[in-house]
Amino acid sequence: MLKNFDRTRVLKKTVKSIIAGVICLIIPVFAGCGIDGEPRPRMGSYPASSLPTKFLDINSLGSHSYGNGMFENNGLVYTSRGGHIDIAHLRIASDNTRSLYNKVRTHLLNNDSEFTYKLNVEPSNYHVEMKYPEWWANLPEKYKVKIADKVSLELSQHFTYTMTTWHEVLTWFGFKCLFFLPEKASAFSWEDIYSNLLGTRLGAMAMKDKEHSFDEAMTILLKRELEELGIQPSGMARRAAREMKKKYFDGQSYFDITRNFDIGLDDGMVTPFIYATDKEAKAKSYPIPTMEIFNTYGFAMTLEIEPREFESGKILKIIYPAGGGKSVLPGKHLPIVMRYVENDAKKQGFAVIPSGKPELIVSAK
Repeated sequence: MLKNFDRTRVLKKTVKSIIAGVICLIIPVFAGCGIDGEPRPRMGSYPASSLPTKFLDINSLGSHSYGNGMFENNGLVYTSRGGHIDIAHLRIASDNTRSLYNKVRTHLLNNDSEFTYKLNVEPSNYHVEMKYPEWWANLPEKYKVKIADKVSLELSQHFTYTMTTWHEVLTWFGFKCLFFLPEKASAFSWEDIYSNLLGTRLGAMAMKDKEHSFDEAMTILLKRELEELGIQPSGMARRAAREMKKKYFDGQSYFDITRNFDIGLDDGMVTPFIYATDKEAKAKSYPIPTMEIFNTYGFAMTLEIEPREFESGKILKIIYPAGGGKSVLPGKHLPIVMRYVENDAKKQGFAVIPSGKPELIVSAK
């Protein structure tokens, strides 16, 4: 396990105050409006009961907002079947799914062979090269639109999930969205991947809702899905975080020694890491996005990540030991990087949840 540092109570309180102050300073930045219709940034939460983390329940979620977060609440909820869920992470993923759906659909209908996209809090660029089936150019417009809708909905989820997972990789290697705020302490924390994946799913479902606006659909779907997962009162969310801290933190209030690397590489499913109030609790896994429809229609695609962060050199060296490589092919290279990250975490003394089924933590009471 990681070495426990003998810190005085005064020092701990000082550190907490500094972190709280920094968060208070940057919340206005992450709660503002999106630029040019792009998804706006949001401040994620850290699953610790002693940090300034907001714990929510079904009645305190507010209304989802793609453009302006004035009526939106973010923080952590706890569900009996999905564990802790970071609502900000979920909303970020859902909004990026919407944004990428519109972007992909436009490019498909324009018969574009290349396009790029990115996550607005990091420099990495994502390059897509598209190959169309031979019959696409001569297909009547009304049929082309129907197929473009289906394919765009599928690809937007795949792109978003890949992008949010790559963000976790970057932060593991030291990338900071804000240069003064380290993020490795939360890279692959136990709720991140599950929250991201759930957000992509709900975002796609909201795009299919023709009776409501996207924001209205997300507000409805979020509450419905959390109820299905067994959302608990905010006090239970805090208690679960406190119990996690006792067993899975190193004695400092802000340093998580348990990391969840289950991104679905083994079986195509992501399983939550949960603290159960009884032995009957059954985790609900979700499938990661696929490209089944895309492949069925005969499309072909190459997706490359162009990492532009300072820390990317470390990652490229893992992928290309002999040097020379400048891009990341997620399908080919992400498993290589994840194996390295898991082994690196073990060497550093982290408790590692590998790509597989996380354990169930059962309360002793």
